[in-house]
Amino acid sequence: MANELRIDVIATAQQVTDELVLGKIVVVIDVLRATSVIVTALNNGADAVIPILKPDDAFELKDSLKTEVILGGERHAEPIKGFDYGNSPLSYSTDVISGKTLVLTTTNGTLAIRNAEKANQVAIGSFLNGKAIADYLSDKKDVVLICSGNNGIYTLEDALCAGRIISLLKQKKKEVILSDLALSVEQLYEQTQPSVQRLASKGYHYKVLKQKGYEKDLEYCFTTDCINLVPRMNDNRITIL
Repeated sequence: MANELRIDVIATAQQVTDELVLGKIVVVIDVLRATSVIVTALNNGADAVIPILKPDDAFELKDSLKTEVILGGERHAEPIKGFDYGNSPLSYSTDVISGKTLVLTTTNGTLAIRNAEKANQVAIGSFLNGKAIADYLSDKKDVVLICSGNNGIYTLEDALCAGRIISLLKQKKKEVILSDLALSVEQLYEQTQPSVQRLASKGYHYKVLKQKGYEKDLEYCFTTDCINLVPRMNDNRITIL
């Protein structure tokens, strides 16, 4: 059918292959916290976000760029030695990030983004900009939502965010065909709302961040539709669509 939209979901960054994303429109989701950081930084005036796999590469890139660079990211949910900031979206306020380039490396989110490079387009999704993402996808044909997960393991928060995006899309389009996993996360979201964060709080990664004192991050990352923009990749840089 001409208006048919097909949606698949990939459960972790490590499961992403060229074959699964080739020719597709991809949305990478890492609610806690990489994609929440990216959306927030761009909303607060960052010129671009460059996702990097290794901290050493981030240092090299900073030295080579002629723009003002902020290094951000984490390993095992902890800030990286020598970096300016960690992986808290609340760190990237307007006064910190406006007019600058954020070079970001995280355990899961930036890996998912880089693994999806063969896609036709890679966009960045979160609870913060879920409605904007659904609006962007509403005229597309073949979509893959990548849940970044946690070190190769499925996470509730990413699945719930993917489910919400699918739910919003189904309100816009009649002809939506879901893979089994896409149907599963949509049903998980539908049966969980309005207590999505309560369910996510039972998950491993959520508990780790809470134990480390990131309660404000957790509250912020589950705020829905407070940012109306669609970040997407272009020549290895993420900018606003």
